[in-house]
Amino acid sequence: MTRVTISPKEGGPNDAPSINAQSGEFKNRKFSGSGSDTDIMISSARAYVSAINKLLSWNARRSQKMAADQTKADADEGKITSESVAAEPMPVTEIA
Repeated sequence: MTRVTISPKEGGPNDAPSINAQSGEFKNRKFSGSGSDTDIMISSARAYVSAINKLLSWNARRSQKMAADQTKADADEGKITSESVAAEPMPVTEIA
């Protein structure tokens, strides 16, 4: 079993401090993943991919929330926008 923690680089594209719900302090996000295999390289790769997937899904949810907030603010001001927030689903193909 392998465990990996990813902390986005400060000032990078994925750097976004979040507010701690209990203390109210700004903290940089950390994303962890775990992987399991008999081979340490495969286990490490699975853990890394798991952590990256968590970072990407958090970033997508944050982007959608920011876009929804902007759309709501535009609607409150009387502006009408036709931009779509949701991404199109990607087709999945199975390789045998």
